Amino acid sequence: MIQSVQISTNRYASPEAAAVNMYSVDGGEQLTLGQLMAAVCIRAGANMEAQSVNKMNLMNNNVEHLKTAAEYLGQLATNSVSDWATVRNFLRGTLGMTSAEAPDTLDTSYNGRFKVINALKNHLEALTRQAQEDMIDVQSLISRRDVCMTTGSSLVKSTGGSQNNTASTL
Repeated sequence: MIQSVQISTNRYASPEAAAVNMYSVDGGEQLTLGQLMAAVCIRAGANMEAQSVNKMNLMNNNVEHLKTAAEYLGQLATNSVSDWATVRNFLRGTLGMTSAEAPDTLDTSYNGRFKVINALKNHLEALTRQAQEDMIDVQSLISRRDVCMTTGSSLVKSTGGSQNNTASTL
């Protein structure tokens, strides 16, 4: 919660005299408006950085799923599936294929494998689309993070510059 209080620039001044607004976040240290804005920008940038890292970790998992699915697709195409139970569990558990798409026992005929291959290709296309959307999300988050950090550091710089100017005029 952000709280505001006005501090008079002269302790002998009347209540209508010039004052500086000071802010505190969650009852903490008093901050000027510039410091508060810089803190908010930097905090937002840090949150976006954490979101970017989480999204990239999800993307890494999707890449691993794509690799495994492509390997199983090759095995199905060449009729060289050695452990259908493992492949089926991956297809159902990881990719979300139904029992109709990945049956309990693999029909090794061309038509039987073709049905599973088509269903797997559809799931691979969905994973690929998701990977592309995730990449766009990460790029957007990184761009927004950069804006927040640049704004925050500019505010810190300008606040420091104005304090130096005030100190030099005294």
